[in-house]
Amino acid sequence: MLAALLFSALLACSPRLSPQATRTAPLDLTGPAPDVVILSVSGRCAPSCAAPRDNWDYLGSRGTLDALADAFTTRGLSVQARGYASHPAHTFTPPALNVPQRGYAALQDDLNALKPWLGAPRPPRLVLLGHSQGAVWLHHLTRVNPSVPIDVQIDLDGICLGWRGDFASLLRARPADPSPLEACDVIRVAGRNLNIKDVVWPNVKLNLEVQSKRLPARTQTLGLPVNYLFELTPNTRLDGTRTGLERFVSTREDHSAVSYPRSEAMGWVTGRLLALTRDWTPAPPGPATTDVGSRP
Repeated sequence: MLAALLFSALLACSPRLSPQATRTAPLDLTGPAPDVVILSVSGRCAPSCAAPRDNWDYLGSRGTLDALADAFTTRGLSVQARGYASHPAHTFTPPALNVPQRGYAALQDDLNALKPWLGAPRPPRLVLLGHSQGAVWLHHLTRVNPSVPIDVQIDLDGICLGWRGDFASLLRARPADPSPLEACDVIRVAGRNLNIKDVVWPNVKLNLEVQSKRLPARTQTLGLPVNYLFELTPNTRLDGTRTGLERFVSTREDHSAVSYPRSEAMGWVTGRLLALTRDWTPAPPGPATTDVGSRP
């Protein structure tokens, strides 16, 4: 009975495989830097799809990435964004979707390509958004790129469900130190054991963490009476403090619901961003250029 209920919970968490394009300008590394760059990683698909083969960028498709970008564009900031799926490959094509998806290797390559922008006198603000397994990938990314400053890291109910089972065979041929396979291991932090995914690394200035509720209060439109997938442990700094960390427990939304653009969880995220990033201002316009043919 419990197995059947868990299967149903996972099924309810699975997104519909009908990708929609984002409104937000895509990341364009060949042009001028925007004011804000958002990189998002979606989580694990669920039965009846086969993870990680069928994982995909649902945060972009369902409008969550656009909702986050709107928190900045409404204030006149220019934004470029790119979404990724929970998969170690650079690119792959889920049979259930038949649309190529970017994975973690592409995310790392894009972060490397961003470094000239980030080293400029006025670098873009870098914002990371992850849901479920996607949050785990992003905690690993910030861990293995300690010199890259992250302005905001947003975790939407980050969990390790299926991590080693999904990725062990795919990562054996991709040696790395530390390996992404360690992203859900336990380490000692300030005298206690913590999952690595619950550690916010020093290069992250601000972390906004959303957790869903074990027994959501509202169930008619937002999931099951019992939420079988949820995060409990608050994020922590390496020194054991919570400096620059904020947490919201969504009492009326389940693991899937917190990742939707009009969820209470995303409302909290965008509201906190508006308050915490008031000093973010648009870049001044570049010098005007005059067409040679129009000169007197």
